[in-house]
Amino acid sequence: MHHQTTIFKDVQINKNAYLSKGVILLSVVSVILVNFNTRLWESGGKVIQSDVKSYYSYLPATFIYKDLSLDFLEPESDLYKKMSPVTTKEGAYLIVTSCGMALLYAPFFFAAHAVAVFSPYQADGYSLPYAFALNFSALFYFLLGLVFTRKLLRHFFDEKITALTLLAIAIGTNLFYYTTFEAPLSHAFNFGLIGLFVWLTMKWHQSPTLKITLFTGLLLGLITLVRPTNILVVLLFILWDVKTLKDFKQRICFFLQRYSLIAIMLLCFLVIWIPQFAYWNHITGQWLFFSYGEKDAGFFFSNPQILNILFSFKKGWFLYTPVMAMAFLGIFFMIPRLPQAVLPVSVYILAMIYVLSSWWNWWFGGGLGLRSFIDTYAIMAIPLAALLDISFRKKTTAILVTGILITLIWYNTFQIRQYRSGAIHYSWMNKEAYKETFLKINPTQRFWQVLTIPDQEKARQGKYVEKPFPYGREENKRILRKELENHIRKQKPVMDSLKTISNNDKQLENNLRNYMQKTIDHYIYTHKKDKMMEIITPLMEDSHYMSEIGRRARERGVNTDSILILDALYRYREGYW
Repeated sequence: MHHQTTIFKDVQINKNAYLSKGVILLSVVSVILVNFNTRLWESGGKVIQSDVKSYYSYLPATFIYKDLSLDFLEPESDLYKKMSPVTTKEGAYLIVTSCGMALLYAPFFFAAHAVAVFSPYQADGYSLPYAFALNFSALFYFLLGLVFTRKLLRHFFDEKITALTLLAIAIGTNLFYYTTFEAPLSHAFNFGLIGLFVWLTMKWHQSPTLKITLFTGLLLGLITLVRPTNILVVLLFILWDVKTLKDFKQRICFFLQRYSLIAIMLLCFLVIWIPQFAYWNHITGQWLFFSYGEKDAGFFFSNPQILNILFSFKKGWFLYTPVMAMAFLGIFFMIPRLPQAVLPVSVYILAMIYVLSSWWNWWFGGGLGLRSFIDTYAIMAIPLAALLDISFRKKTTAILVTGILITLIWYNTFQIRQYRSGAIHYSWMNKEAYKETFLKINPTQRFWQVLTIPDQEKARQGKYVEKPFPYGREENKRILRKELENHIRKQKPVMDSLKTISNNDKQLENNLRNYMQKTIDHYIYTHKKDKMMEIITPLMEDSHYMSEIGRRARERGVNTDSILILDALYRYREGYW
């Protein structure tokens, strides 16, 4: 097998071709315009939220509060809620996610901290400069991914195919949403890192130098530290340019002959993980620790939800990101066009589908589509380009396929609008709900009536059951009370505090009930206020909707704000309580 010759160029790069670079520029400018239009950093909670709280907390804990044990946190304090640690069985606070994202955030964090120190903003890790920096941090990795995906594609395809593929990946998938509206989540970052990794893989197999070996090993360690399941990208490295069993045997020999470089690569991989090993040992006393076990989360490899993760109306990857259905189909078009990439790409993506569908929460919580697959898009660009390349050999198929692709790109932008206005629910979709709001910007009254909620407790056991929605007010409170009770009983500081004011078990239970009632009352008040703002904000950004609100206000002789608030209140009652 000739590693230096078969892997590289099928086409020559035209130095004067700027079409694909123009797509990259357009994509970056679009992200910047959306960011400045939404200005999410003006409300820090809209940037540092959900998993970002955990990813990010390593930085302020280490460099501002000087304590990774988080002993400075007061239970249920504002800072506690911002960091959202879990409590181990021994009562220690633990950051449940690994520290890879904190490493990627770090340059932006330090720049924001310097601004905050010399400005009126609080240098607490959570004021406006930090939110601004995090919101734009994804743009760097988004650009990194597009640049190296372009380099990858230009080794096999012409400028036109490369440009159209980049446009489909950047604008026609949920990658765009996760580079703008929920930018600090890990997905755009992983897209960039894996795009660079594939490029280094090609370079290493062409010429396995010490320099490329060091970079590849460090990058693989970082990719895995950001999201451990992405260790599967090593399959691409192992199988690159392998087409037959004979090729695979030669590849093993190829690695054995360069065992010293492979050892260096593994060593670099481990070096990146040293801070994480040290942190786990510091908090738990164990060098290796499955932190998600503290949240009763795990994999069910004997019960993978493959059909659900690909095709379901709840979160099906191919349904909510149909460009990726074309890309997956493109694997078959690689057989005549790029045989050297068929095995590595297909084995990698099938392994990812199997592992991700085996996670207890196969829909990966709230989000637009299957966000966990965004990490694969730099690799999936290859089969998508292969499909386009073969289609473009005939004018009729070129027109047809281009029309389909442009339609799907438009549909992705439309779905983003739907998601922002609530017509696609972040976690409770089903066939009836999808049909009810298909091609509708705003949710209907019936939409809320047909949603179904996944039973989280059963899902943690690998059993998948949907509960109807909406419940009555009392049923909501009953469910909330049970969830709070389970949560509170796991909070050692809270339980210790309740025990100190209780003389016996009966009094402890009474005090626990009183504490829960106060918590429920506070939750309902803050939940309503937060949800009302969450509903109103995207509505105000929809010019068509606001025009309709203005018309209704004029008909009733009242101001626009009154109609807007009443409409949001109606949506809140229909959708939540």
